Amino acid sequence: VVRGGRCLIPVFALGRAQELLLILEEHWEANKSLQTIPIYYASSMAARSMVQYKTYVSSMSDWVKEKHEANVNPFEFKYIKALKDSKSFEDNGPCVVLASPGMLQSGVSYELFACWCGNPNNGVIIAGYCIDGTLAAKVIAEQRNITTDDG
Repeated sequence: VVRGGRCLIPVFALGRAQELLLILEEHWEANKSLQTIPIYYASSMAARSMVQYKTYVSSMSDWVKEKHEANVNPFEFKYIKALKDSKSFEDNGPCVVLASPGMLQSGVSYELFACWCGNPNNGVIIAGYCIDGTLAAKVIAEQRNITTDDG
């Protein structure tokens, strides 16, 4: 993102996504130079589940519990916004987007990958496991030319 590009992080909607959101929020809080670069998560399931994460913080990791005991809910994000879908996304500058599904086979993560993959300033971070034959597995294998099902 410091090169002016976009960073796509394909994620599964539950678990890893919330963990990465907490890590990014903490990193943005600690690095003033990043605070003008928006972070989005684009997963309707992740957005719906966020209510549960905000409610049951006392059942989570020690770090989350410590924040909660200090009257801070770490799932109340300052730098991260939810996206309803890729059509409501204003793609006008550097950003980080966590989008499902995690293997880039369809949905918002696939749409953004297809849109952004031709720009060398953009990047993708595969943060989960991938099954052979999926687009994410091809990205991990560093294939230079990837043909998708729709060409």
